[in-house]
Amino acid sequence: MRARLTFSAEAAGRVFDRAHVTLVWLAVLVFLSSEPSVRGLAIAAMIAVALAASIVACLAQRGPPHPSAPHPGD
Repeated sequence: MRARLTFSAEAAGRVFDRAHVTLVWLAVLVFLSSEPSVRGLAIAAMIAVALAASIVACLAQRGPPHPSAPHPGD
């Protein structure tokens, strides 16, 4: 049987944090650049980063439940 590709919750969190920082810098590049080709490339990179972070979030394993979260049946 093949194992499903998954990421730990910590790894997914690191990917999300780094993707967020990357998206912020790419947004700054889009707003500061006067060259249309640079803007287009930065926007394409933003889409790719957002898509990659979304895929990692979908493949991430669920972390332990939050201690203050209500339990089923309470």
